[in-house]
Amino acid sequence: MRTVTPQQERLVLLSARRQAFFRHLRASYALPNQHLLRIIADKTHPPLARAAALRILVATAPIDVTQGRPFLERRWLVREHYRV
Repeated sequence: MRTVTPQQERLVLLSARRQAFFRHLRASYALPNQHLLRIIADKTHPPLARAAALRILVATAPIDVTQGRPFLERRWLVREHYRV
């Protein structure tokens, strides 16, 4: 019988969480910006769904909003621009 170490257990959990995040990404990829903004602002949606919506909004934001910055700065600029 093979035992699972705590580190392997954590990796399995992270993997499931990552898979859930990517499912949210795929599900919300085709949504319009207004719907993504509603998902981000609504606290009843799961945190992973809100994070996925924000990631898509940042990725599709116009260059005049993001100014060609790295992802973390773009995320901040997009949140400021859309006021979410």
